[in-house]
Amino acid sequence: MQRVKKNKRLRLLSSRRRKWRKDFTLMMLPNKPGKVRSVYLPFALIIAFVCLMVANLYFLLRYPLRIHQIITLEQQIALCRQTITNQEKELKRINPAITSTQELGELINLHNKIALEFEGKYSELKTKTTSRTKVSRGGSYRPFQLPQYKLSSADSEMTKLNVLNSNLEFIGEELDKTNKQLQDLYTRYAAYDRELDYTPTIYPLVTKGYITSYFGYRRDPVTGRLGVYHEGLDIAARKGTPVRATADGTVTMARSYGTYGLFVEIQHGSYGYKTRYAHNSKILVKVGQKVKKGDIIAYVGSTGKSTGPHLHYEVLVNGKPVNPQNYLP
Repeated sequence: MQRVKKNKRLRLLSSRRRKWRKDFTLMMLPNKPGKVRSVYLPFALIIAFVCLMVANLYFLLRYPLRIHQIITLEQQIALCRQTITNQEKELKRINPAITSTQELGELINLHNKIALEFEGKYSELKTKTTSRTKVSRGGSYRPFQLPQYKLSSADSEMTKLNVLNSNLEFIGEELDKTNKQLQDLYTRYAAYDRELDYTPTIYPLVTKGYITSYFGYRRDPVTGRLGVYHEGLDIAARKGTPVRATADGTVTMARSYGTYGLFVEIQHGSYGYKTRYAHNSKILVKVGQKVKKGDIIAYVGSTGKSTGPHLHYEVLVNGKPVNPQNYLP
């Protein structure tokens, strides 16, 4: 009985296995009458074939994308190689560039020295036109020097590049300082140039005469009295010699004025300068008229308290008479 039950179980399992097993037979029919051939195909082989075909299809569809990625990467590699080549060429120029920064530093020093010389010239001119008042030169020459490095052929290009960058930073800072210094000097020169227009710096006559009486205490030429303070210069010249304004300004007086005779007074801007021209034979300007340096304003004469044709010329600074010789060329 047990053997019968066991056989029944085996037959049952075998039948179930046959139900799940889906094997195939490939039938090959000839085009002409003949024998039909058949090939047995296990189910596992069919599954393996399908998997292989799916895998092939996947890689076949993925292949164009991979080709595109490869081409893109090759282009990037070529670009990187070109960049590296260009960088290598630039790195070879580091040594000449370092030398150039050193030469530029020397040039900056030269410019600073020239700027200091111009500063001195400015001070001298300013001193001359302010009655020899002492003016500071505004500093001393400060030589500029780049940091010193001892480079050799064994140093890497990156080390040299760092040195170059450091030099450029120092030069940039020094250029800013020099630029500010030159801008300040230019501003002062421009202001001084404007001031010169209103400063009496030219000879008051068209033709040069000779001084017969100087600024300061003297003997009165008419009365002969000693200790008379003379507030200007007397310059002898022929009657009718043109008298000219010694600076830009505005005429504040143009008339007969006591012992001065025919008299002209000019206010020169807001710089505190004023000039006076006396004993003229004729006045060519009127009150309120603007005049330029060198304009003819009158003619030499001998009007007022005078012993002969001459120009009495005065220079006042902030209302105080000063020696006009300090302003003659």
